Amino acid sequence: MNPAWEVRDQADQAEDYYSHPLRAKNRELEEENFKLKRILRKNGITWPNKYGIHQTVSRKRTRSSTSNASIPYLPPEIMLKILSYSLASRYPIIDPLGETKKEHLTPDERGRPNQIAIHFLATCKAYYEEGKKMFWTQNTFTFTSVQSVKLFSEVDASYRRLVKQANLRVIARFYDDEDRPHRLPRDHHEQVNGRPRLRVTRRAKEPTLARRGFRTYAWYQLVDFLEALLPPHIPGHDHATPRPRLMPNLEVMRIDLVNFGDDMFQYPPAQLHDVASHQLGCSLNELIVTGLPGDDPGSRTGTELSGLLKDDGLMITHAPTLIALKQGGLRVLQGSAFVKKVVRSMRPVTGVNHHHHDDHPDYFDEFPPAPPEEGDPPYSQYLSCRTIWKRVPIWIEQPHKRQWVLFDRVSGLPWEDVRDEALMFDFIDDEDEDDGIMCENCGEIHPGAILAEELMDDLYDDEI
Repeated sequence: MNPAWEVRDQADQAEDYYSHPLRAKNRELEEENFKLKRILRKNGITWPNKYGIHQTVSRKRTRSSTSNASIPYLPPEIMLKILSYSLASRYPIIDPLGETKKEHLTPDERGRPNQIAIHFLATCKAYYEEGKKMFWTQNTFTFTSVQSVKLFSEVDASYRRLVKQANLRVIARFYDDEDRPHRLPRDHHEQVNGRPRLRVTRRAKEPTLARRGFRTYAWYQLVDFLEALLPPHIPGHDHATPRPRLMPNLEVMRIDLVNFGDDMFQYPPAQLHDVASHQLGCSLNELIVTGLPGDDPGSRTGTELSGLLKDDGLMITHAPTLIALKQGGLRVLQGSAFVKKVVRSMRPVTGVNHHHHDDHPDYFDEFPPAPPEEGDPPYSQYLSCRTIWKRVPIWIEQPHKRQWVLFDRVSGLPWEDVRDEALMFDFIDDEDEDDGIMCENCGEIHPGAILAEELMDDLYDDEI
């Protein structure tokens, strides 16, 4: 199958624009309604709700008037604990402000009942203020469309700063102006039998070759997702200071690429490098990418996405975890094996001028590396300037369960993999194991020093 032509489909773009809420008009109407209700409340006049039932306006109660109420008294600590349980979901909240399409959900997600008691926030102003903080800090969020990410800018900046993790679900869309089947590759995932048919949207055939044929909205969609995380407009912002991003304190991000098969797409556009390495560069501590194709365009995309990470950041690439079905909806794919790497972790040592940081003494002041892991790692005889400890998830579906892994700073790969590969190709002999090898980073001889550069290149190519 020839690679699809990458394009932003005009029909989908027009639908997103048509469905976009008129924010300015809504804000104007909400402010007007609020003023009218406040006037009515002051004059003791009731107003009908959306069900046509008139609400009775009660006068403001004082502390003394509520002290004899029949409602049982609970200490504030207990109420806050109840509030915390009510507003924390065990599952990620999907498209918190936008409408989610059924074809973007798995059967389990479609069948879930309400996971949070959001109406708790309407109890009183104190619970509303405290509850909003708990809601944005104790939950994780999954965005299935670019529009849902853009709508997140409606959240107040003080709450957007509390978001530490986010999940982007990028589902490749396909279009064709002819009635012909298109399928995923046979080796897309070990749990997928045969070659599943893609869900292709039929478009009218136009009288020009410029817009004919098989088209896809895949890499451009990934670019649009990332661009939606850029700083939104803030009225009255001081232009002398940088504008904060949509989620200024985002530390961990997971990107699920759905139906991104091998040899199906062309190379990603140049905008991906701009937004990942420049606009949002050096901003994350950890990045998980699932479903990345194993062909050359997929390798190029993985390299570009690594620009999102800070120095010493952890990048995990995993097999596809979801597949979009032709009849609609998503199917969950199981798997536990993944490839892990640390990014740009090599450090310069005084007197050794081989690293690009030497040319920029203030580099780490402007772009600080990922913070060191908390806790005490186990002992290793290979711990040196050449290695770094990281806590890596045992299973990406449960990222809170982690284990210590020692990484090689130069190649970025786990040290055990580098050492085993070196022993296999006789780059290390018994004497080297005892005496150590000259380290290319510091020039000293110690265990865990640099291996042959040819081996590093081979390992890097194999992992990519």
